[in-house]
Amino acid sequence: MSAAPDRLPSSATALLRSLRMGYRTNPGLIVIAFITTVAAAAPDALFALGLAMLVGGVTAGDETRIVLAAVLVGTLATAGWLLNVVSDRTNRRFADRAAVVLESHVAVLQSSVATIEHHERPDHADRLSVLRDHADALSMLYSQLFSTAGAFIRLALTIWLLMSVNLWFGAIGLIALPTVVVAHWRSGVEKAAEEAGAQLERRARHLFALGTSPGAGKELRVAGVQAWLREHHWAAWTQRHVRLAQVRWTSAAAQAAAQALFGMAFIGAVGVTALGGVSAAADVALVLAAGSRLSQYVDQTVNQASFFRAIWLDVSRRLAWLEDYAAEAAARADRPAPDRLEQGIRLAGLSFRYPVGDRLVLDDVTLHLPAGKVIAVVGENGAGKSTLVKLLCGFYRPSGGTITVDGVDLARIDLGGWRAQLSGAFQDYFCFEYLARQSVGMGDLARMDSLPAVERAVERAGAGDVIAKLDRGMDTQLGPTWENGAGLSQGQWQKIALARGFMRDDPLLLVLDEPTSALDAEVEHALFERFAEAARAGRGTARGRITLLVSHRFSTVRMADLVVVLVGAKVAEYGTHDDLVARGGHYAELYGIQASSYHAGYQSANGGDPG
Repeated sequence: MSAAPDRLPSSATALLRSLRMGYRTNPGLIVIAFITTVAAAAPDALFALGLAMLVGGVTAGDETRIVLAAVLVGTLATAGWLLNVVSDRTNRRFADRAAVVLESHVAVLQSSVATIEHHERPDHADRLSVLRDHADALSMLYSQLFSTAGAFIRLALTIWLLMSVNLWFGAIGLIALPTVVVAHWRSGVEKAAEEAGAQLERRARHLFALGTSPGAGKELRVAGVQAWLREHHWAAWTQRHVRLAQVRWTSAAAQAAAQALFGMAFIGAVGVTALGGVSAAADVALVLAAGSRLSQYVDQTVNQASFFRAIWLDVSRRLAWLEDYAAEAAARADRPAPDRLEQGIRLAGLSFRYPVGDRLVLDDVTLHLPAGKVIAVVGENGAGKSTLVKLLCGFYRPSGGTITVDGVDLARIDLGGWRAQLSGAFQDYFCFEYLARQSVGMGDLARMDSLPAVERAVERAGAGDVIAKLDRGMDTQLGPTWENGAGLSQGQWQKIALARGFMRDDPLLLVLDEPTSALDAEVEHALFERFAEAARAGRGTARGRITLLVSHRFSTVRMADLVVVLVGAKVAEYGTHDDLVARGGHYAELYGIQASSYHAGYQSANGGDPG
């Protein structure tokens, strides 16, 4: 099992990494945004000084002072407006560019992780959910950092102005500290509550998607569970909201108490200044203007700092964790993928359990898959057949034991290179709703635009009848929800998926995990008999290609060179079809049952024996 990091990196480390990545997006815009955003703080805060000078000039009857103060107030207002406009436009332009870079970075990171267990572990899935939802927010990281710095500058200048009237008024800034402390503390509590409710949020979204997607529409209506879905969707959102509401009401009460303390200090400062009479009019104006803005700046600083901490720092930590996760998984691979197989693949004491659950899906499996052979894997549902295929493809790391390819541990082989040597089709295929030639061609991206290559893959998969029925053939858009899109049956989609798996002409490992379960037994048998013959001839044999076939139909299995029988997560039998039948064991029993059913069905339908 992967030993990828489970703990989130520190906030400081994650922030620095996110900032470095953002800076590389466009350094020029970053510099302009920083200068204008921070500089805009000064005119805003110093406006109270200009107002105080104007009031002082009016009360003293000094026209020169009045003119100078008016010019200062106008200059500060104009400078503040211009700087804010430039800052806002620059930050938006940078954010637009950074959003594309960051979202692409997150998508590449998730898809570059060699295994897929991070999608199935609940703790990792919760982190990825938060990261996906807020990946675009990271594009605002710099603007929020600059805004936070500007808020602190405004706060510092305002406190300095108050202290110019009375040194003791600087204590108002200290009295404002509880609001900052409370906001910092409560934002962490709220974020923890959001994280704790991430699964409830994912469940609610899943239920919403389930109830509104066309794929599940038929079963939902036949079962009549629409009301049940609505109730559980509402229950999930309500359960999450109740906990968050409790936490947020507590935060509101704590912040209100801290703000009330600050308000009393401000009222006291205004009263003390007003005792100076008419001569203190300018000072009163300064305290009123600066003090009223101080409340605004404290609130702004608190909101900026708490929002920065709650959103950007936490999202940065999750991004840094994903980067470390992807890097750690890639660091183990120090051997290139082979370009031919000499001995084959060996499994020694292999065991595996999924990230969720304690049951071993494979238990102490020791097996040799010889080079150049067609090997079938059979067993009842839940025996571990598909899991074995996933491990050979490197989708998961074994919980115990090893998989070696010509003596080299698969965990040390570059999985990107290994998968470039693989090809196959799976029972849990995906319906790629693109043009038909693209949906098939994705199986070998380098030749995706080669129509002859796509046509050969379609022919191998026996999917020519599907393409022939499409209005525009290979250029038909698949998927009925798209304009001029064609709807396909499950069997037709499966043939398209099978053709996609046959795009690579000469893979080292071809895995076919019940890719024809929706097709007739006769169609499957003919298809794989033809393909098994091709696998044993030509360049594939020279390169030592292994073909691994998973099927529940024994008429298909018998064509394999070797048969692996899995029972209860263990290898029960291993050998040729004839040998296993002769042993009279588990395989012979299952084969006999299926053969009898087939004969009985044939006689019932045709009134004779198939021979």
